Amino acid sequence: MRDIPSLTGLRGVAALWVMAFHICKVAGPHAVWAAHAGLLSFGWTGVDLFFVLSGFILMWVHGAQFARPTRETLGRFALGRILRVYPLSLAVLALIVLLTWADPGFVAWYRAQDSDNFSLAALIRTALLATRWVTGGGGDWNEPTWSLSAEIIGYCAFPGLAFVLTRCSARMAMAIGAAALASLAAFELATGLAGSNPIDQISALMRMGCGFIAGMAACRVRQVVGERSENFGALGSLGAVLIMGLAFQFKLGVLLAPAAFAVLIFCLSLGAGALNGLLSSRPALFLGRISFPLYLIHLTPLLWLSARMDIGTLAPVQTAGLVAAYVAACLAMAYALHLAIERPLHRWAGRGPVLRPSSRALAQAV
Repeated sequence: MRDIPSLTGLRGVAALWVMAFHICKVAGPHAVWAAHAGLLSFGWTGVDLFFVLSGFILMWVHGAQFARPTRETLGRFALGRILRVYPLSLAVLALIVLLTWADPGFVAWYRAQDSDNFSLAALIRTALLATRWVTGGGGDWNEPTWSLSAEIIGYCAFPGLAFVLTRCSARMAMAIGAAALASLAAFELATGLAGSNPIDQISALMRMGCGFIAGMAACRVRQVVGERSENFGALGSLGAVLIMGLAFQFKLGVLLAPAAFAVLIFCLSLGAGALNGLLSSRPALFLGRISFPLYLIHLTPLLWLSARMDIGTLAPVQTAGLVAAYVAACLAMAYALHLAIERPLHRWAGRGPVLRPSSRALAQAV
């Protein structure tokens, strides 16, 4: 099994896309540059890209282990997933707790958005990554954890899904992936949520589950066809990007995004083409390695800035400088968290026989 560097780079792009979406959203309608953000205004779909990518990479790295699962492989997989998400999430939560202690005014501002924000119950749910395990609201401490809360359900289902998919032909895997994507589109049309960014419990679980299964199915197709479709990779990846660009021109076109993500990931896994080279470059790989801490850390500082300075009403030059300083600070914090928490845990986990050397970089990127 070979490494796929471009998928690590793709994670970095997805994290920046989500971050850019939140910047545009917080800047508000008063900022002309935010009101005409174009593709950036659809950055919330970067989370759906994460879901599809997570399913693909987990299947690529761990799928074969569950063709004949054992208690040992189940235990190691569970431990690996726990170490992947909880330590970093708890570290970011601790930083947010320090911020709320240092700035009670920010707490009052955030609670004005939702009276349950920064509550003790919300703190417990966030610490456990259980914010989407129960119905209802409940407030937030770190909103991006909603996707982790949903993805943990995917981790629990992964061994069973992998057991089924490893027995599927390429045609059957394609049918399963298409059914998952069609189910998501039908759900969003039926609920009137198409083209929006729903993160309530049911919507979060649907987005995660359907995207996750589609990613696993795309990986199964890739495993079956092997390198036979390598020539398709270069044109296919560019075609997927073109489809996304066209789809984002109209509201319902967003329904095509998860399918385009699955095709893009499949094509990049073939390791060919200019886009594959770009996403395998050193800057892209750096962003990919820090993408998880960047995703977790980026929103609260932005909300704090919104509470302390109405970004949307600042002059363009002031806004540009403030946003540039904010992005640089987030990248620095993400890198520090990567060095202090992620990398030591990866090295510790890598000492065991769970992952082959060629697979470690991919597993760390999930």
